[in-house]
Amino acid sequence: MRLRADILTSEGLVSNSVVEIDGSGRIGKISNEPHGVDLDFSGLLIVPGFVDLHIHGGGGSDFMDGTVEAARTVARTHAATGTTSMLATTLTASRADVDRAILAITAVMDDPYGNEAAIRGIHLEGPYICSKRRGAQPETPIRLPDIAELDSWQDLSGGRIKQITMAPEISGALDFIKHAASIGVNVSLGHTDGTAEDVAAAVTAGASQGTHLFNAMTAMTHRAPGVAGALLADDRVYCELICDGFHVDPLVVKISVRTKGSDKILLITDAMSGASMPDGNYELGGEKVIVSGGAAKLVDGTLAGSVLTMNNAFHNVVQFAGVSSVEASRMSSLNAAGRIGLSNEIGTIELGKQADFAVIDTSTGQVQATIRQGKVIYMRP
Repeated sequence: MRLRADILTSEGLVSNSVVEIDGSGRIGKISNEPHGVDLDFSGLLIVPGFVDLHIHGGGGSDFMDGTVEAARTVARTHAATGTTSMLATTLTASRADVDRAILAITAVMDDPYGNEAAIRGIHLEGPYICSKRRGAQPETPIRLPDIAELDSWQDLSGGRIKQITMAPEISGALDFIKHAASIGVNVSLGHTDGTAEDVAAAVTAGASQGTHLFNAMTAMTHRAPGVAGALLADDRVYCELICDGFHVDPLVVKISVRTKGSDKILLITDAMSGASMPDGNYELGGEKVIVSGGAAKLVDGTLAGSVLTMNNAFHNVVQFAGVSSVEASRMSSLNAAGRIGLSNEIGTIELGKQADFAVIDTSTGQVQATIRQGKVIYMRP
């Protein structure tokens, strides 16, 4: 298959060119040959398919629904917004509820459908978090870190737990972090009332990421840098960022990108079931969520995930931070691919890599088509 468009390659923007996909679904050639294209996207931009490491739901469904149908709905919904790879994300819940979600997610991973974004693993958001900073997460199932429980989930998933969000200040956290890192799980610090010192100790133990920077964590002030300041200052740490204009002010997005650099920011959606759905009432972790005007909130006004999609995160970071499409793509694709060990396969458009693309209108962020492994999995009507 041959596609014409402007192409954001690993070397930069190549205008009005053709990318050729070979029979194995990989990128075989990029040229300016004028004839014989199968899909003409002239005037649009082909970017690497988006990789979302923190996503709970969409299309009216949530991974915590614990059914194969719900997991497929989420993966299909976000495929229509340019996401080609994701980590299915759970919430703080009972052991049984998390077990059920893991089994549904792994069933989809074992038998993916052709119209879905690829689920590349599981992100456990909780249950080892700080109650004070739980945000929209339920309080009752919050508990102290449990190495045996993590190992059981890793066994149940067939080794597919790739990331866990936890608070570094709670009892047993450092030993847990060491263990999680030793078995290949990325530890991301979040939902925490900790200090900069707690972050330093956690990073020394093996933590390497921060969950939705500035949200559900101690803020940075001029005398107390807090978790947010410590994450920004540590060059070893990646930071998730929800770039919807609600979770983080656009000016703070710009400051964050300038501080961390585009190679250490991970654009995420933290999307809940209301993503790509009309305004109305939804649910997250058993709590009623009201989606209105692009924001998802509990009845008390607490932000409850988002209805952001990755195409809009890409578009917004260009507008908010004044970065190039190359930098935006790094933050929305390549960095995340590297975090889950797939940067040799996905995350950039270059010869030999898997043909995972989003075709977008850069003026609006609208997705025209999504291609995964060389096959069209979404085409805008």
